[in-house]
Amino acid sequence: MKILVISDSHLYEDYLPRVIKKYKNKVDYIIHCGDSSLSNNDSLLKQMDIVVLGNHDIIDLPKYKIINNFLITHGHFFNVYHGYEQLIQICKDNHCTVCLHGHTHVPTHQVHDGIHFINPGSLMMNRGSYGYGTYALLEYHDQAINVSFFHHITDELCSEIILNEGLELLEEFKKLV
Repeated sequence: MKILVISDSHLYEDYLPRVIKKYKNKVDYIIHCGDSSLSNNDSLLKQMDIVVLGNHDIIDLPKYKIINNFLITHGHFFNVYHGYEQLIQICKDNHCTVCLHGHTHVPTHQVHDGIHFINPGSLMMNRGSYGYGTYALLEYHDQAINVSFFHHITDELCSEIILNEGLELLEEFKKLV
């Protein structure tokens, strides 16, 4: 199964429609992890398979969605800046082994208590020295997970340097918030 994972697009320019168009009919699911800032009648909502509520969304969307062993959420309801303790518990309660989330504007793939936590970063702009947006492609076959992160405009594969910087940033956030 191949999944396009997007988050924190905040209606920024034409990035969201461009990325959806690029991957439509090439992936099994298009998932938006919140802060799309779309209106109820926006045609982009119908082009995505799952969209959850972010802290900047004003339309009626679910706080989280559970599909098979995937939990999809934005993250702000579960204090992701402080860590994954709350999400670990809800994942365990619902037998989820993968959690897709947004909110931090930092692309990451981490494993805690055997659960994969994947944040595609912000399609608008991430926090960090590189200052551009990202999205993720997730391949999931027989419990095996492969995640790749891509530049929001050029579609180039992101380097490990960016992902490592993101992990360092998240550790700093824990100290600040």
